[in-house]
Amino acid sequence: MGPMNLDDILDRNVMGVNLPGKTKKEAIDVLSQKLLDAGYIAEIPGFEKDIYYRETLGITGIGNYVAIPHGQSKSVLRNGIAVGKFDEEILWESIDGRGVHVVCLFSVQAGDNAGNTHLRMLAALASELGKDKVIDALLKAQSVDDMIAAFKL
Repeated sequence: MGPMNLDDILDRNVMGVNLPGKTKKEAIDVLSQKLLDAGYIAEIPGFEKDIYYRETLGITGIGNYVAIPHGQSKSVLRNGIAVGKFDEEILWESIDGRGVHVVCLFSVQAGDNAGNTHLRMLAALASELGKDKVIDALLKAQSVDDMIAAFKL
């Protein structure tokens, strides 16, 4: 299987800007609700439990005000990524010691095959998040359209 195209992954139904949230928990709650509403996950508590477990295994703040938490969970119905931009800088464990404004929350189905999909989704996203111009545009995004455009820079 070749590289995954971000166009196939990004879903405006689970993206948002100017989201409310001042803490990691609030940010994860907001994005989990989007995933639930759009049919990516069956329920929030089990999904969030798996996200927080993954958070204990290693830092998900990748620097440049971005975090990529993920839950590989039995609660997940479809693989996807909720992307949210928060106005307030959220305290998050990150490799550069800064908080985050952009949270890319992965919903990943439990099981080996899903792990492969998750790594391909992560690779597609990470290659974009490694570009300063993409980060700059994401941090300035005023709409979901702006966010989608940012990932294509």
